[in-house]
Amino acid sequence: MKRLAVVHYLPLEFYPPAVNLLNAFAEKDLFNTKVWTTHNNKQRQVFKSPTLTSISRTIAPKKKDNKGFRLLKYLLFNFKTFMGLLFFNPEVILYYESYSAGPVYWYLKYFGNNKRLFIHCHEYFDAQWYAKGMSLVKLYHTYEKNYLYPKAAWISQTNTDRIQMFASDHPKLPSGILKVVPNYPPQDWLRHTNLIKPDGHTVIKTVYVGSLSLKDTFIKEYCDWVLKQNGKVYFHIYAYNLHDDTIAYLKSLNSDYIVFYTKGVEYNKMPALLADYDIGLILYKAHTKNYKYNAPNKLFEYLVCGLKVFYPDVMLGIKPYITENIIPLNFKNMTSIDTLVPNFKTSVASATNYTAEEAFKELLHELQ
Repeated sequence: MKRLAVVHYLPLEFYPPAVNLLNAFAEKDLFNTKVWTTHNNKQRQVFKSPTLTSISRTIAPKKKDNKGFRLLKYLLFNFKTFMGLLFFNPEVILYYESYSAGPVYWYLKYFGNNKRLFIHCHEYFDAQWYAKGMSLVKLYHTYEKNYLYPKAAWISQTNTDRIQMFASDHPKLPSGILKVVPNYPPQDWLRHTNLIKPDGHTVIKTVYVGSLSLKDTFIKEYCDWVLKQNGKVYFHIYAYNLHDDTIAYLKSLNSDYIVFYTKGVEYNKMPALLADYDIGLILYKAHTKNYKYNAPNKLFEYLVCGLKVFYPDVMLGIKPYITENIIPLNFKNMTSIDTLVPNFKTSVASATNYTAEEAFKELLHELQ
């Protein structure tokens, strides 16, 4: 059985696609897998798998940490992961994004003979993002460009738009190693779509799951619109990763039509929860290329659970997926719910092919 190392600096629990892939490894029992990551610091349920050899964690930085303390924690992760790779001696390494590149670079540079390297990116980062980012990550990105990318057998982004932009940023890389691995939910979620709600109900129940901010999402515009619908629309928000001003705003609404669940929802509980709603919301303002060309996890999570989706028309990454159940909107100028969703009907999943098992097929094959 091959030894596979997975390096994911940011806490696994904040990235369901990474957890879904680890679950796929466990289900198929393909590898002797070790994982290096950090402790999640937002009280999320800790991911565990009895079939993984180990998940090694270090302390994750917090917003309140000063610059020096953050750097110390980051260096600790790099040192611990490098030593772990040295003793584990993996045949295959999969790392996620530039945050995780440092220990992989140092390991492969000196012990990299006959090792296969795979890289996946949750987000698309352009040169402007790196220029404004942490100095050490900027340094590790130069290692990526000069050494890790050319050595890689596989580099993937989450959709076609993002991989095309990545290819344009790195034109010397062979096109054959550039892949797309979408952020689909597990196939098991489909069973919840049998809970079909009756047609003709008078109140439309809408939901948002995920991070929020007044600056980067249309949360205020949507809440204002919900209030104007005078009870025809309910809006439930499940979010734990918010700025203080956003929390204060949501708590100040004091409306029977808008409910804010401050602890969010655990990923494995989302299918049963979403089955009780009609429309899922995506609210990003798409200030950056990363968000403009994003087809986020929640798009497919909503669809697989049988919801329609409202999303901002500025998010061009969703356009290729548009169906009658995916509705682009100008959140600054929304009409009444009767106009937006005439003769509203709920339905079973409109995205039965959007499952993690389908998304991972090629990657699992190549890793073997």
